[in-house]
Amino acid sequence: MTRCFPSLLLGFWFFSVGGFFSTEVFAQKKMGDVYQGSATVQVKGGDYVAAREKAVDLALKNGMEEALQEMIGDEEFEVSQRDLRKILRRSSHYVKSYRFLEAYDDMVNQASEVRLEMRFFPSAVSQALAGLGVITGPVSESKVAVLINEKSFTAAPVTSFWDIFPISETQLAKNLMEEGIEVIGRERLREMVSETTVLNAIKGDLKSARSIGLKAGADIVIVGTAVSSLRGTNVKEGIKTVQANISVKVVSTLESSLIAAKAEFSTIKHEQALQAELEAFDIASKKLADFLIPSFHRYREKGIEAPVKKVPEAPPLSMSDM
Repeated sequence: MTRCFPSLLLGFWFFSVGGFFSTEVFAQKKMGDVYQGSATVQVKGGDYVAAREKAVDLALKNGMEEALQEMIGDEEFEVSQRDLRKILRRSSHYVKSYRFLEAYDDMVNQASEVRLEMRFFPSAVSQALAGLGVITGPVSESKVAVLINEKSFTAAPVTSFWDIFPISETQLAKNLMEEGIEVIGRERLREMVSETTVLNAIKGDLKSARSIGLKAGADIVIVGTAVSSLRGTNVKEGIKTVQANISVKVVSTLESSLIAAKAEFSTIKHEQALQAELEAFDIASKKLADFLIPSFHRYREKGIEAPVKKVPEAPPLSMSDM
C-alpha cells in the first residue's frame, strides 16, 4: 500500500529510514574441527545400499545441526529453525570430509545404521548464515531497530505487515535520528526478518524481539502498535478531531529483557483528516522519543535495565478503533 504524505513533513524520511543505514556483517563464532552424527534408516525392498546412503545424509544433517547450534547458541537456533532448514537440507554441500565410526546393516530388523565423524567448511557455513540474515557474533552497541504495527483510519486495510509505511514508525525513527540515534529502517529489516517473528515480538515475545536484533545487528529493538481514529467532526466549522495512540516496548538484544515500555497519545483538530493524523502521530512520537532516548543512554552506560516510568493514561479507544 502506498500513502501520499505531505512531502515537506515525511518525504525525505522514507528514504533515510528505509535504506540510508545499513547493517553490519559480524564475525561468526568459530566452528569446531570435528562433529559427529548418527542415523538409522529402515530398508525398503531389500535395498541396503539406498538405505545406507540415506542414513549417511541424515547423519551429516545431525552433525550440521550440532555445529549450527554451537555457533549461534540455543535460543537463536530455536527461533531461526525456518531459516536454518535451507542449510540443513544441503548439509552434504558443506562437508569437507567424513569417515565412518560405525556402520551396520541389521538383517533381522532390516535397517541400516551409521555413525559418522565429519568436518565442515567453516567459511561456507558462515557465509550461508550471513546470507540468511542469521547473525551469530556480537551486535552493534549503537543501533536501534524500530517496527510498529499501525492501523490508520485514513488508509485502506492491508493483509501484510510489510505492505505499509507506518506514519508512527517513520516519525519515531526520524525523531530518534535527529537526536543522533542510528536507526535500522524497515526496508532493510524486511529482507532479514519474517512477518511472523515481527508480529510475535509486537505481542510481547522477547525471544522474537531478540531474534530481530541479532539478525539486524542492533543492540536495542523497539516494537509496538499504533492506531489513529476520528474522534469527532464539527460540521459547521468543518473541523475534524483526530487522535493518535502509540504504544511501544524497548528490548535489549543481548539480554533478551525489557528496557522500557511507554504509551503516548495526541489529539489534533484540523480541516483535513490526514493532516490532523500526521500532526497527531508526529507529536505522540516526539513525546515517545523524549522518554526513550534517556533510557537508551542509561541502559548502555550501566548495562542494566533502565527504570520504566508509569505510563500515562490515554483516553479510552473503542474496539472499533483497534
